[in-house]
This record gives sequence, structure tokens and C-alpha cells, in this order.
Amino acid sequence: MSYTIIKTNQSTLCTVLDGTIDSPTVGGNHSSLTLIGRNYPNYGALMADNLIALLENFSYGTAPSAPLVGQLWWNSSTRSLNIYSNSSASDTVNGYWKSVGGAQAATSAPSIGTAGDLWWDQTNSQLYVYSGSAWVLVGPAFPVSHKTGAIVETLNDASSNTYYVISLYNDNTRTGIISKDTFTPYPALSNFTVIQPGYNLAAGETLWGTANNASYLGTVPAANYLRTDINNVAQGSLAIQSNVGIQIGSLGNYFANIHSTSGSAQIWNTQTGANISLHVSTPGGIVKALTAYGQDGLIYVAGNPTSALGVATKQYVDGSFTNTVLTGVPTAPTMPGGTANTAIATTAFVINNSGFFTNKIYQGNSSFEIDDTGSGTATLSIDSTSVLTASQAGVNLLSGATAITQSDSYNGTGNSAVATTQFVKNATQWWGGSAKFVSTSAPNAGVNDAGSHDGDFWFQYTA
Repeated sequence: MSYTIIKTNQSTLCTVLDGTIDSPTVGGNHSSLTLIGRNYPNYGALMADNLIALLENFSYGTAPSAPLVGQLWWNSSTRSLNIYSNSSASDTVNGYWKSVGGAQAATSAPSIGTAGDLWWDQTNSQLYVYSGSAWVLVGPAFPVSHKTGAIVETLNDASSNTYYVISLYNDNTRTGIISKDTFTPYPALSNFTVIQPGYNLAAGETLWGTANNASYLGTVPAANYLRTDINNVAQGSLAIQSNVGIQIGSLGNYFANIHSTSGSAQIWNTQTGANISLHVSTPGGIVKALTAYGQDGLIYVAGNPTSALGVATKQYVDGSFTNTVLTGVPTAPTMPGGTANTAIATTAFVINNSGFFTNKIYQGNSSFEIDDTGSGTATLSIDSTSVLTASQAGVNLLSGATAITQSDSYNGTGNSAVATTQFVKNATQWWGGSAKFVSTSAPNAGVNDAGSHDGDFWFQYTA
């Protein structure tokens, strides 16, 4: 009579005929044990083999054949206990054996799994957990050949002091170190000279993005940088290496820039009609010294000049020629001859075009002329008649000219004054200190002189 083998779930596993066995070693494929039929010879040894296999959980380097769901197997190669989970599909590596005491170790992910199962990726040295639908990486986040992420490490200094740090790696390269201490690593670390408290970047590395706050910018304290939202005081010069220049004001209408072609410096006020003013602080207060007026494009100054380099306005110049004594040697264009207007007469106009000459002065028909081209002479003309000439030899009164008669006493010694005919006529009455009278009657004392004196002469002629 044959045996029908029933599994725990009451399903039929197989039927074993009398005098036969069902075993993987003889072609059976129903279980990993040897199932014995009725009256099979020497069945005791086979029963003992089955008990030993169960006792050692089929301990071997390869999985037992024809396993059943729930069967245990001790993998002597990996020293791990495994359980068979499913027989509805095949696994090209180990079937559906999974580790009981830890993660399943394999070079590729198991084909199936139960939520919570672990798999150790032997190729990349990474641990995964099965979510119920996919294998999710637990860690490390990087394959073993591409170390990446934050890793706790210990570093030492030259005095063998130990410091716990967090090193940040990217593809096997240490890019940063987070420390709470200051120390110099020993042995020296590439790209890290001195470790400071906080986040230390490797030499040549850069932080990109937006930082909320910073104490240093380019090794310079943040307090030394100019801010855009407050008033600033700079200790050094400011250079703008661009012809675009600067723009000032809430309206953005003030520009200072460089002309891109000519290189000329320019100041702009782009608001229509608005001025550009230059103010200075004087001992008397703030003064608007110079204004470029936006309505007409002209330059206006604060007041009249008070120094040699002061700026003179048109109004100041116009006023300076009104009832003003000019100093220096002002020049002007020479008007043509015959000009009679309000233009300023130059010396050339006066000499050459006005009727006045350097050697002659006249009014109407009267003039006085000096000629010193050779022997110096002078001529005085009255009403176009020459009445006096002069030279080195003396003065010559011409015919018709008169002179003031000088007074003299009859016994005077004379002087260098020019004698008129009247003076000569009277003077002939004096003779060596005595008076000479010519008349028809005796002279009256005191008529021609102060009085008669001893020695006077009287010539009487008949009337």
C-alpha cells in the first residue's frame, strides 16, 4: 500500500509507492529529504540521514535541492541561516532563500522580498531595505568606490591630541571638515592647513548660493564692506572700472560716466529742466558756487570775482566798463577810420583814424606840432597862421604875433624874458641909468618912470 505525503497546509506533496523512495538523489523533486515507501529495505539509515539533515539545517555551501516553503538552510560558506520563502518562481542564484539572522548578501538585489527584508549589496558595500514594493537604500549613500557624504572621523595634531570631526567627502575627495576645535592636523591633510571651529572648506573649494550671514568675506571682516542700505564711510579709494560710471538718486537721473569713444568725463542730469549745482561750505555758510541751469543750459556763478582767478560773468564785465577805471593794458579791435559809435577806441584808432597824431595836436584851424625827426622844431598855428616857431636856437615869434610886455625900471638890470616892441620902445628911454625924454615940452616927473632923477636927458623938438 503506497504512502500519501501531506504538508502542513493539508495539501498533498506526493505519493510514495511501496518499496520505493522519493529523494533528490534518485530523481525525486518533492523535498530535500528522502521519503521512504512501505517495505523499503534498510530504511533506518535513510531515516537517520533525514534526522541529521534536519538537525544541522542542511548545512552546506550550496542550497539543498527541492526545498519547501519555510525550510531552513545553514549556508556554511557565508555562515548564515536562511529560510526558503517561495517556490512559485526561480532564482538564478540561490532560489528564494533569504537570510534569517541578517541581510541577504548578494551582488544584485533579490527578485522578491517581504517588507522589512534587508539586502547587503556586496558589489558596492551598501545596505538596502525592502519597502514592500522596492529595495530602498539605507546606507551608506555612496558606493564603496565613491565615498561621498558626511563621515565622522578622528584626527590628531603633532602632540597626539585626538579631535572628533565630521569630514565631508565627494567621490572619495575630502571637501570640508566640521570641527569645534582649532588645531593643525598631523600628519598634514591635503588642502587643510589649520582647522578652525566651524565649517572648514578645502583649499580651492567655493560655497555657492545664498548665505544668511557671514563674518568674513574674502578674509576681510564683513563690517569692512560697504552696505547698500545704510550710510557708509570708506577708508580707501573707490575705483569703478567701467565707462558706464555711477547712477545716483531715487529717480536715477544723475549720472557720472566716461564717453565710450572720446574718453571724456561726463556729468548728466537726465530730468528735463533740472539743474546741476556745485556747493561749498564757506566761513559764512553753505554757498551754491556754480550752477548749470537746466532751463537754458548756461552756467551761473554765485557772485562777482574777488580774486585774480575769480570767474567773471557777463553782467560783471558789462558793469566793469561803466564809470570804471581800467587797469592793466586792455585790448580791443581797431575800428575803421570815420567810425563814430559806442565802440572802444584803441590807441591805433586815436593815432591813425581820429585826426590826432603823435606829434601834432589841433582843434579846429589851430594846432601845435612837434617835429623831432632830425633837428627838433615846434610850430604853433592860430587860425591856420603860424605865430611861433621854436628850435634848439630858441623861440621865434612870427609876424603878427604878440607877447606880454614885461615891466622894468629905468635902472633895472634886465632878465631872460622875451622883450616886446612896447618894452623895447619904453626901454630906449633909459640910458645908462638915466632917463631919456623926447617931447615938445618938458617931461612931467613920474610919467615914464617913478620920477625924474639927476642926470636925465630931455630932447625938445618943435611941434
